Amino acid sequence: MSSKEELNESQIEEMLRKHTSNLIERIDRNIKIGFGILFILIALFILDDFFFSPMLLESMGSDFEIPLWLNFLSIFTNALIFVTFIYFVVKYYRVKKSCDISCNLRETLVKIIKTLKIYQRLFFLALIFLSAAMTVSFITGLYNGMEESAADNGVLMSDIPLPMLLLTILVGFVVLVLMVGGIFLLMRWGFRRLYGNYIHKLKNTLNELDEII
Repeated sequence: MSSKEELNESQIEEMLRKHTSNLIERIDRNIKIGFGILFILIALFILDDFFFSPMLLESMGSDFEIPLWLNFLSIFTNALIFVTFIYFVVKYYRVKKSCDISCNLRETLVKIIKTLKIYQRLFFLALIFLSAAMTVSFITGLYNGMEESAADNGVLMSDIPLPMLLLTILVGFVVLVLMVGGIFLLMRWGFRRLYGNYIHKLKNTLNELDEII
């Protein structure tokens, strides 16, 4: 309702069109922000795998070398995250360009919502792969660290007292949950802030549009 008269359907549709345009502009902005954040995160992951971790092991005087398969696993995971983002960006801008030419408002909303939801699924799939890769890397490092520590003390892994072994595993599990869980929750929160909330807002706009059609 305006201050004097009820808005007709065309006026309401025009308002929804402007609202949709504002949401799309914010998504465009967030894509640029998301690219920067993703680039920094992947750069940090690569630096940790190939520089920081080997330097830390060397400074500790450890003879343990990071297995090649772990490096390949890390490269695959980082590439998967990056490829899903590039896929989303390409598909999103193709949809946006085609809708600027031939789509009505409803078609635009439906296609952009569909594109965002596809990326949401791909992103969380890549995030699960990342969490699994980090878990495998951590467990491998923990086991080799325990084995090397036992060898330095002249004992076998089987000779380590059970309470000490259980305590080490428990501490390692807590650190693993905090590290992997923290990164998972942080990236999920970041996705929702950048894109997830807009899926909900675009759906609401679509529902409002359907009410006047």
